[in-house]
Amino acid sequence: MMPLSLQPQPLWRKAPVFFFVAAFFSACFVVFFYSRPPSQIVSLPDPELSPSLPPPDEYNPCSVDLDRLRKYSNHSVESVEYARLEIAVTPTDNFTRHADALNTRFPKFRTVRLDTEAHRQDLSPDKCTASVTIQGPMPSARPDASHMIFGLATSLDRLLDSLDAFAHWAAGTNAQLLVAVDNGGGPEKKQAQQRADALGIRLTILQEEDERLDRYFYLIRYLYKHRDANTQWAVMMDDDTFFPSMTRLVDRLATYDTTKPQYVGGVTEDLQHMYGSGYMAYGGAGIFLSMPLLQQLQPYFDECYVFKAGGDRMLSRCIYAHTTTKLSVERDLFQLDLRGDASGFYEAGRGQPLSVHHWKSWFEADMVGLSKVASICGEECLLHRWLLPDEWYLVNGFSVIKYSTVSDDPLPMEHTWDASKYPGPDPFTWSLGPLRRKDENKISFRLRDAVQEEGRVRQMYVHEVAPKKLEVLEVVWNLVP
Repeated sequence: MMPLSLQPQPLWRKAPVFFFVAAFFSACFVVFFYSRPPSQIVSLPDPELSPSLPPPDEYNPCSVDLDRLRKYSNHSVESVEYARLEIAVTPTDNFTRHADALNTRFPKFRTVRLDTEAHRQDLSPDKCTASVTIQGPMPSARPDASHMIFGLATSLDRLLDSLDAFAHWAAGTNAQLLVAVDNGGGPEKKQAQQRADALGIRLTILQEEDERLDRYFYLIRYLYKHRDANTQWAVMMDDDTFFPSMTRLVDRLATYDTTKPQYVGGVTEDLQHMYGSGYMAYGGAGIFLSMPLLQQLQPYFDECYVFKAGGDRMLSRCIYAHTTTKLSVERDLFQLDLRGDASGFYEAGRGQPLSVHHWKSWFEADMVGLSKVASICGEECLLHRWLLPDEWYLVNGFSVIKYSTVSDDPLPMEHTWDASKYPGPDPFTWSLGPLRRKDENKISFRLRDAVQEEGRVRQMYVHEVAPKKLEVLEVVWNLVP
């Protein structure tokens, strides 16, 4: 038997210093790791979908975006006059409609310098406190429009430019959107389809070599071919047709019996166009055909195709020549054949239209920017006109205005658009009257931009006082659960 002193010793007895040192450093590492500040790992926003969102650690919500203000002046001014109005919206179960008055005054302006290197300027907390709280509707599911198939003829470029506007009314509703485009543009077609998929739009793109007007009339075949067992309405429209509220549109169409032939639409506001094209549903306002009527037209397609004119006129001629169905006019569907300045129409406060048209061609009105505030105060608040105590009007998503004279009769619409070529009297009164003359001294802040953020929407209204003097009113809508 080996002597005790010569027996192999355990490793922990042979190298005690080694293990104690290792244990000491391990404990130090654990203490250091768990006591350090947590890592700030954030997901990067998609620059295409949210280009205006800065890194979260740099963004103070109670601040002025100086870069955005510089953009409005094309970087040509050293300062702007800036004011901010904060509105809180509380969703309620018993909401019926928005009031006509807003119990808060127009905010005071302050000078904001732009000739600095700063990107933002912090504000005092009192500037970011809601000055008024209003009630709004409770969040609700998107309407079911799976019984509707919309069709239009355009180019791939214009389709890509229109998808964000289409998303407001079509996304998440299961409505089908069928678009006939000119031939070519493989990458653009893929890009449009991917963008529509990302927005939640059920888009089908058809490429044809026919001229645009012919492709528009061909929609009566395309729409009929792509119908399904659930389809009740085929809708023909333009790429600058916009529906402010899909819920109201679906509800209004539900008042018609779709088991019978139905031809529903809006007519032109200008008697000159009526004189030239006749009494028909004009395509920009949206043309709504029930399936029985669309089926009746199929055997007469070739015969109707011989007549060459605008697609909506070809359609009306075909319906009148081969069926007994007559036009049912929906007064809230607007063709808006108004050139120049259409602000008088939008600012009249007569209620939300079912559709508008020509908003990026005959005149300018940012429907994409307008629609963003619906996430806070509901679709009901789009274009709603509130009167402030000091005779200012907030036309939500379009403008903030003050007339030079106060009228006792708020009903007449300001005639701001260009004159008609109609030789007779009152070419617009029959459709938009009563009217009043344009107010040349009206103060008008027009929507230039809108930014949607979590729980709030920031609207930027701009008034050009002089070529290099701007006033900017930022209206911030806050959702307060």
